Amino acid sequence: MHPSRPNRLVEYLDERIRVRSLMQFLLAEPMPGGARWAYIFGSMVLFSLIIQFVTGVMLAFDYGGTPDHAWDSVNYIDHLKYGTLPVGRLIRGFHYWGASVMVILVGIHLLQVFIWGAYKRPREVMWLVGVVLLALTMVAAFTGYLLPWDERAYWGTIVGTNMMGIIPVVGPVIKSAIRGGTGLGALTLSHFFAIHTMVLPSLFIGFFALHMVIFRRVGPAGPFRGSPSELEEKKEYFYPRQVLMDSLGMLFIFILVATLAVLFPPGLEAMANPANSSYSPTPAWYFDWIFELLKMIRPEIAGVLGVPLIVGILLVVWPFFDKSPERSPYKRPVVVSTILLSLGLIIVLSLEAEAGYKPMVALDRTAMARGKIVFDHSGCMGCHMVDGKGGKVGPDLSEEGLVGHSEHWLKVQFVNSKAHFPQSPMPDFTFLKPEQIHDLAQYVSSLGRAGWPDPTAPTP
Repeated sequence: MHPSRPNRLVEYLDERIRVRSLMQFLLAEPMPGGARWAYIFGSMVLFSLIIQFVTGVMLAFDYGGTPDHAWDSVNYIDHLKYGTLPVGRLIRGFHYWGASVMVILVGIHLLQVFIWGAYKRPREVMWLVGVVLLALTMVAAFTGYLLPWDERAYWGTIVGTNMMGIIPVVGPVIKSAIRGGTGLGALTLSHFFAIHTMVLPSLFIGFFALHMVIFRRVGPAGPFRGSPSELEEKKEYFYPRQVLMDSLGMLFIFILVATLAVLFPPGLEAMANPANSSYSPTPAWYFDWIFELLKMIRPEIAGVLGVPLIVGILLVVWPFFDKSPERSPYKRPVVVSTILLSLGLIIVLSLEAEAGYKPMVALDRTAMARGKIVFDHSGCMGCHMVDGKGGKVGPDLSEEGLVGHSEHWLKVQFVNSKAHFPQSPMPDFTFLKPEQIHDLAQYVSSLGRAGWPDPTAPTP
C-alpha cells in the first residue's frame, strides 16, 4: 500500500525542516493542573493581533497617508463593494473593533497574571515583556485613531497630544515631536502612519516572539491552588484539550468582532477641518479616564499625566519588589484589593467622561474680544502661559478651550477657585463685573479653538 499524499508531504517536510520536532515543540507543552479556560487569554490576544495585522495590510493597499488624500481614501474603502457585499467597510470594521477588543484582552490578561501572582520568580522578565506589549497596544490604538483624518480623529488626537504635553518636563517635547510642530498637519499624519504601519508591527512581532520563547523556557505558572505534586499529577499537554479551548476562545473573538463590525460600522465624519471651532473633541475611549482626571485636578496638578507614568513604573518594578513566593490572591488581600479598586476607579472615571461630554461653549466674537482685554488687564498672564508667553504658576491655557469646561465652571473658577480646589493659589477676581466675567469665560473658552483667539480672523 502506498503512503497517502498528506503523509508523504509530512515525510518530505520532516526530512528538510524537521516539521515533526516543531509540532512536538508547539503541541507538547506541559500544562500544570491540566487544561483550563483561564489559560485561553494569551491565545486570544495573539489572535486579535493577527486580525489587526491582516486587516491592516488590506487597508494599507488603498490608504493615502497625506492630509489631502487620507479622508478620500478611507471614504473610498468604506464604499468598496464586492457585488453587494460592502467588503471595504467590513474590513475597516474588523480593524476598528479589533483594536478595542485587543486593548481589553491585553488588560484582562495582564490583570489575570497579576492576580494569580504569575509574575513572580522566575517569570519576572516575561512579565516585563508583557508590560511592553501593553504599552505597544496603547500606542498602536492611539496612532491608528488619527489615520481616517475626519473631525473625530483630528480633534481626538488634539486632545490626546494635549494630555501628553502636560507631563512634567518632557511633555512639551514629546507633544512637539509627535505632532511635528505646534499643530496637526502633514508631518503629524506621516509620523502616525509610519509608527502605526512600520515601527509597531516590527516591535509587536519581536516582543511577542520573545514573550513566547521565555514562556516556553520557564513554563506556565499554573493555578495558585494546589501543591506542586498535585499539579504534576493533574498535568496535561497543550494538545488536545487546551488547543480546543484556545480555538473556541479565538472563535468567540472572531464572532464578537464580526458582529460589531456588521452591526456598528465605524463610520466616517466630515473631513478634518482645523478651523471648525464648534466641534466638541473627545479622546479615544481607552483614554477617557485620563481626560476626566485631567478635568478634575488639572488646576492643582499640572502633571496629571504623571499618574499613568507612575502606574507604568510600578508595573515594571513590582516583580522585583514583591519577592514573596505566595501567589494566592486570598493571601495577598491588600495588593489585590488595591489593583481591583484602581481598576474600578478607572471604569468609573471613564463612564463619567462619556456621560460628561457636552457641546463646547458657544462663542460670541465680540464678547471674546472684550474678554481678551479683561484677561490682559487682570494680570492673568502673570500666572498662566498662552502660546508660549506668560507665567508658569498656573496651568498652561493655550488650548484650554478644548478641555471641555462649561462656562458656569469657568465663572466659578474666576470668582472662587477654592470652591473647586481648596488649595488653589488663584486669587478671587470678585472685583470683575458679571458681564466682564462672562466675557473672560468666552475668551478662555476660545483658546486652542482654531480661528477664535484672533478677533480679526474671519468667522468659521
